[in-house]
Amino acid sequence: MSTPINKLSPSKSGTGLSSSLKRPIVFDGKATPIKTALFLIICAAWLVPGLIGHDPWKPDEASAMGIVYTMLNDGSVRSWLVPNIAGIPNNDFPPLYYWLSALTAKLFSPILSLHDGARMASGVCMATTLLYLYKAANKLFDERAGRIAVALMIGSLGLLLRAHEMNPELGGLAGISIAIYGLTRIRFEAHKGATTAAVGAVIVAMSVGFVQALVVPLAAIVVMAILHDWQNPAFRRGIAMLSSLLLAGAAVYPLLLSALGLMSEPLLLDAVLGTPAFDTQTRGSILPFYLISILPWYALPTLPIAVWLWRKDRRIITERIELALPIAVFAVSLVTLSLLREGRDTVGLILLLPLALAGASALDRLPKGVASFIDWFGLVFFGVLAFAAWLYWTAAVTGMPEVAARNVARAAPGFVVSVVWVPAIIAAVLTLIWLYAVAMAHRNNRRAIVNWAAGITLIWVLLNSLALPGVDHVRSYRQPISEVTRLINERPTCVIGVEIGDPQRAMFDYFSQMRFVVPQSSTAAHCKWMLIQGTKSHTPDVATIWTLAWEGARPAERVEQFRLYRRSPL
Repeated sequence: MSTPINKLSPSKSGTGLSSSLKRPIVFDGKATPIKTALFLIICAAWLVPGLIGHDPWKPDEASAMGIVYTMLNDGSVRSWLVPNIAGIPNNDFPPLYYWLSALTAKLFSPILSLHDGARMASGVCMATTLLYLYKAANKLFDERAGRIAVALMIGSLGLLLRAHEMNPELGGLAGISIAIYGLTRIRFEAHKGATTAAVGAVIVAMSVGFVQALVVPLAAIVVMAILHDWQNPAFRRGIAMLSSLLLAGAAVYPLLLSALGLMSEPLLLDAVLGTPAFDTQTRGSILPFYLISILPWYALPTLPIAVWLWRKDRRIITERIELALPIAVFAVSLVTLSLLREGRDTVGLILLLPLALAGASALDRLPKGVASFIDWFGLVFFGVLAFAAWLYWTAAVTGMPEVAARNVARAAPGFVVSVVWVPAIIAAVLTLIWLYAVAMAHRNNRRAIVNWAAGITLIWVLLNSLALPGVDHVRSYRQPISEVTRLINERPTCVIGVEIGDPQRAMFDYFSQMRFVVPQSSTAAHCKWMLIQGTKSHTPDVATIWTLAWEGARPAERVEQFRLYRRSPL
C-alpha cells in the first residue's frame, strides 16, 4: 500500500517534481499540482491556437471581419449600430459581438494584425463560456464536476473549428453559459440567480437575437414544471424578475435604432429577433430536423453519456434540479432553434453546454465498458491523426515519403514550404506531454474524457503549428484580390460588382479598400472595370463592350471563379 504524498518526509520524497512525475496520474476529481497543470495546459492549448496567424476565411469569418472593418474605418454611428459590409447592410445578427471584436482589434493592434486582433474576441467568448460552465457544474454537483464539464465541452467535435473563428454565435454561447449559471441559483437565490441569468440572456439577445434569448426564461419555466415546484415563491419571483430584466435589456437596442430612424434598414427587425422565420424570402433556410441529424457526431462524446444518464435517472428527474436543468435547457434550445433558426451547425453550439453539464454528473457512474471504449477509441483515433500530421509535415519539409509530399503539393498548389521552428518545437513538446499523460494516467472513467480532450487538443495544436500556413494559403482571398488590384491599379477605383457575395465583398474592402458599384446605379456607366463572381464551369454572358482581362480564384478552389472585365474604348 503506497504512502500518501503528504505523509512522506523530505528524505523519502525523491526530488520533488521529478518524483511526482513518475507517479501514476489518478483522475479522481481531487486537485493535485500535476493534474492542475495538465488541465490548464489542455485549456490553453485548445483555446489559443487558431486565434492568430491566418487571414479571415469564408464564410462567417470574412463577413464578420468586413463588418468590423467597416465599423472601424467608417466610424459613423450607423456603421456601429447597423452591421454592414462596405456600406451594404448585413443584418444577420445584432452588433454586440462585432463591438467586442472591434474593441479587441484596437487593443491588440500594436502587436497583432487587425483581423487577428478582431478574432481575439472569440477567445474572450470561449474563455467566458468555459469559466461559467465550470462554475455551473460545481454549483449543480460538487467541486469534482467543473473540470470534467470543461473537458467534455472541449472534447466536443462540433465546437473545435467554430470556437476559433470570428462568429457572433460565440457571443451567444458565452451568454447562455452565464445564464445557465444564473439558473443554477435562481430556485433559492432569486435575486442573484435572476440577475445573472438576465445578464446572460441579454448578451444572447444582443449577439444572436431575441428569439434565442427566450431559451433562458423558457428553460426556467420548464425546470419549475419538471420539479413540480410551482409553490416555491423564490423560484416564481426569480423567473418573473428574469423575464422583466430580459425584456428591458433587450428593448434598449431596437428602441435606440427607432429613435435614430434606423429601424427601416432592410431586414433589421430580422437581425433584432435573430431568426428568418418571419421573413418569407429566407424562411426556406429553416431545416427543422437539421440539428437532430448532426448531433450524433457534432456532440461526441457528450451526447451518448448524457442520454445514458437521462435514461438511467428518468424516474428521479422530477426530484433533482441537477438533472432537470440540463435536460430543460437542451430540450427548449433544440425545439426553439430547430423551428426558428436557419439550418447551420453553428446554431447548435449552445446544445453542447447542457450535454456537458449532464455528462459531468454521469461520468463516474458510466459502465466501465463504455468508458473504456471511449478511452481507447479516442487514443487510437487521435493517435492516428497525430501520426498523420507529423508524417505530412515531414513530407512537406523533406519531400519524403514521396506519396505524402505529392498529396501536400496537390492540396496546396503554389505553396512554398518553409520551416518555422518555434511552432514545430511547441508541437513536439505538446506531443510528448500528451504521450506522458496517456502513459501515466490511471485507468478509470475520468481518464477516458481527459484523454479525449487532450487528444483533440493535440490535433488542434498540430494543425495550427504544422499545417496552418498551407491551409491559409489555400483558404485566403489575399492572392486573387492582390492580382485584381494590381491589374486595375487605379485610385480611386470604379469597379462594377456582379454576384459578389458578402464574404468576398468584405475581403475586397479589407485587403484593397475596393468597394463595388451596383450594376443598376448611374455610376456604373462610367466604370472601366467589372468583376463577376461565378463558377469555373460556367462562363457568364457579357456585352461585347467588355473584354476579359483576368480570371482566377483561390489556390485549390474547385468551384468559385472571379472574372475581371475591362470596358473597351468606344
